[in-house]
Amino acid sequence: MFENLTGLFQKMVTNKSLVLGALTGTVGAFVDAMFQAKGFKEMHMYIAAALAIIVFLDYVVGVRVAKKNGSYKSSIGIDAVIRDGVIFLVVSVGWIFDQLLGTGALVFGILAFSFGYHNLQSFGANLYVLGWDKYFPMWLFKILESEINAKIRKIQNKGADQ
Repeated sequence: MFENLTGLFQKMVTNKSLVLGALTGTVGAFVDAMFQAKGFKEMHMYIAAALAIIVFLDYVVGVRVAKKNGSYKSSIGIDAVIRDGVIFLVVSVGWIFDQLLGTGALVFGILAFSFGYHNLQSFGANLYVLGWDKYFPMWLFKILESEINAKIRKIQNKGADQ
């Protein structure tokens, strides 16, 4: 399981979602400090809700991709649910660190926006792989080109393993 998390963080560094999360988290912490938020406030709930929706959309569309290409297995689905649960736990620990260190929402924001952006990229790539790209703006898929290529390679490699 730790290999999966290590791989996920490496991928987040490569596709720059960790950098985006750090930037947006820093801005979020500044805004949070301006409003002197203490505890789990409305802004935290919106960010957590957005992350939950993005993770859910990625999961649903990812299941559809797996079923379409014949690689759907319940064990893979269970691993995805566990991975997503770990993501929420990591973000929750970030919030706890913010409370302990008095950093507003810095750690929480960095982690939540990083994981959110990463899952949003995965969701977009899954849409493309499904052939649903005709329903979305083309510039979106240009941004996601490396993630789309990674998904296609992953699907092709699974087909070669069977």
